[in-house]
Amino acid sequence: MAEGRAAKTSKRTAQRGPKARLKRKVTSAGGVVFRGCRKPRVLLIMPAKGKRRRWSLPKGRVEPGERYWQTARREVKEETGVNVKVLDPIERVRYYFMAHDDEGVEVNKRVHYFLMRYEGGELRPQVEEVRQVRWFPVEEAERLLAFENERRVFRAALERWRKRCRQATR
Repeated sequence: MAEGRAAKTSKRTAQRGPKARLKRKVTSAGGVVFRGCRKPRVLLIMPAKGKRRRWSLPKGRVEPGERYWQTARREVKEETGVNVKVLDPIERVRYYFMAHDDEGVEVNKRVHYFLMRYEGGELRPQVEEVRQVRWFPVEEAERLLAFENERRVFRAALERWRKRCRQATR
């Protein structure tokens, strides 16, 4: 360090020590929304946050008093404009990331995903949070999803969707 210059430390770092990290737990819920059985399509969003344009599954934070499936349905409606029927839980995903809006906060995020069926409504992205919302053929969707955990959830949901479609045509 140059002579006469003090090291920059925040109050939090000074109080907790240089190696200590603030942590925050976040619980969210979302869905994999399908329509059609012969040529199924899946609904994806492109979040407005960040410079990269990445396709993702709709999801959002659980509000006090909500059940996970209620959050998933509400978030899909808010982010995409469509109405859905929640069919089955798919999987719970956990991941960690550093929040850039707070100083040094490690976020431990859990997302509960549900299989959903499109029930109606027009695509209408939530302007503050979603850049784009689109239906994609299932063959294209997996390669468009930005993160492996979402691709895994999508594959599991697609398998269940196809099984439901086969049962419906018997």
